Amino acid sequence: MRKSFKVYFILALCLMLLVSLSSCKSDEQKAMETQIKTANKLLSSKSKIFDESTRSNLKKVIKDSEKSTNDKSYKKSTDKLKAAIKAYRDSIKQQKQVTRPSQKFIIERVSNIESIVQVEAATEETDTNNLMNKPNGYYAYIALSSSMVPAESKLYSSPVENGNEGGGAIEVYKTAKLAKAREAYLSALDSPGALSPGTHRVVGTMVVRTSSKLKASQQRALEKNIIDALIKLK
Repeated sequence: MRKSFKVYFILALCLMLLVSLSSCKSDEQKAMETQIKTANKLLSSKSKIFDESTRSNLKKVIKDSEKSTNDKSYKKSTDKLKAAIKAYRDSIKQQKQVTRPSQKFIIERVSNIESIVQVEAATEETDTNNLMNKPNGYYAYIALSSSMVPAESKLYSSPVENGNEGGGAIEVYKTAKLAKAREAYLSALDSPGALSPGTHRVVGTMVVRTSSKLKASQQRALEKNIIDALIKLK
């Protein structure tokens, strides 16, 4: 009986010691630990992100924060954690924006891009690729007419009829897998000749394309402007 009492007494003392040590933590340390918990919870979630660098950065900030030893470093780590957490959450929002976006959303975003003079969405009747709403096709195709493409290279007045060659195009698929399959198909057609499909990059469930009529620097600039417009958070 006395032995059991001693065991319980020792356990009680240990518990009191733990509580005492916990209560000794400063507000700065507690704030940092709260942010670390939030960060780890985010990393363990199944949410997809647009920019993978936000994941590696958040992991690094957590690791660095755990080395903090005083209130000054706790506060500095807390600020860095908050910034990294915000960047990660923004990346989640951006990925959601480029996953199965509506045709209306895309048109609104790309219409104000510099050098884009006309934007037109294709229908099943006007889709020259004949992929609209097909099992492995896209559900939206937005053609972009760019002022950087010489007028003589545009055979038609309609952006959809000119297709990607008129400046660029955005093909929208139901899944990232379908978008990647389309991009792989276009990659197989890459060549320096007249049949080149231009540049093509998977963004979420979309394939963002630019015309082969553009110079390489113009292609890069237009592609960046399109993607920036699509992921911009408002």
